[in-house]
Formats: sequence, structure tokens, C-alpha cells
Amino acid sequence: MLKIIILFFFSLLALVRQTVATERQIPHTCQPQEDRFYCVDSNNQPLNSKVYDTWENGQYKSIINYKKGYADGLATYFNEDGKLMERVYYKLGIKNGMDKIYYDNRTIKIWAQYNNGLLDGWQNFYTPEGKQQGKAYYKQGQLTGGYCLSYLYNRRQKVDITREQIEKNQPNQLFQCEEQ
Repeated sequence: MLKIIILFFFSLLALVRQTVATERQIPHTCQPQEDRFYCVDSNNQPLNSKVYDTWENGQYKSIINYKKGYADGLATYFNEDGKLMERVYYKLGIKNGMDKIYYDNRTIKIWAQYNNGLLDGWQNFYTPEGKQQGKAYYKQGQLTGGYCLSYLYNRRQKVDITREQIEKNQPNQLFQCEEQ
């Protein structure tokens, strides 16, 4: 009985390794379709798996889960040096959920929430050292308020985002506090 279990385990392990290797080598193309991308494999079938893309130097470029040809679930993006740049959740090709954007040193730069492709809820932004730089609040893609923080003379000062800044901010555009 133990031999059967061990044989089954190694067979399963070989199948998983083969599947991962296949997923990493899926040739595919993506075309813009309204406000999202639709991706198909070399047989023109919609992607329905995890796909790993690499830069020319072999570093990961992205790891994206696909469903029915659209990014669905967690997508992770890297720069050419292989450093993490962004982790974002999609639902059938549209941002839906958490979006974290990183500095090169892997500290979080921006942490935002999306609902059906629109910024919705609190957006937090940070300095490269990891200090909170401010917060902005969005309702259905529109900036409605928030504040920026400065740390002059080792004292934290809170400055509200002005009505003028809110009006200048484009719909569904991430707000950034200016460096103090």
C-alpha cells in the first residue's frame, strides 16, 4: 500500500511539474477590447490558465491568471531587473480589488482599491522609506478628499487636499502628494 501511495505522489508531482513548465511557455497574443485586453493562445483559444511572461534577459515580466481570455485574479508585474513593481486583482480583465504599486526597494508606494475598474475607497501612499505620505478617498473614480503628510523638523503635519486639487484631478487618476 505504501508503494502505491509513493508511486501516486511522484506521478502527481511529475504532472504538476509538466503543467507548470507548459504554463510558462504558452505563446499568446492580447488585443485591446474596449477598456481591457483579450488574450488568446496560438490556437486562437481564450487563455484559461496562469501565464508567465519574461523579459529578453529571462527575468519575469508578469505572472497573470486568465479566465475566458481576460486577466482574472492576481496579476503580478516586474521590471527588467526582476524587481516587483505591481500586484493587482482583476475580474474578467477589469481592475477589481487591491492594487499595490511598489518602489524599486520593494516598499509600497501606493495601495489603492478598485471596484469594477474605478478607484473606490481609500488610497494610501508612502515614501520610499515606508512612511505614510497621505491618503485620498475615491467614490466611483472621483477623488472626494484626503490629506497629505509632511515630516518637517521631525514633526508630522497633516494638510488636507484642497477643493482645487480635487477639481484638477482627472477621473480615476491616482492622486500623489508632492514631496515636501
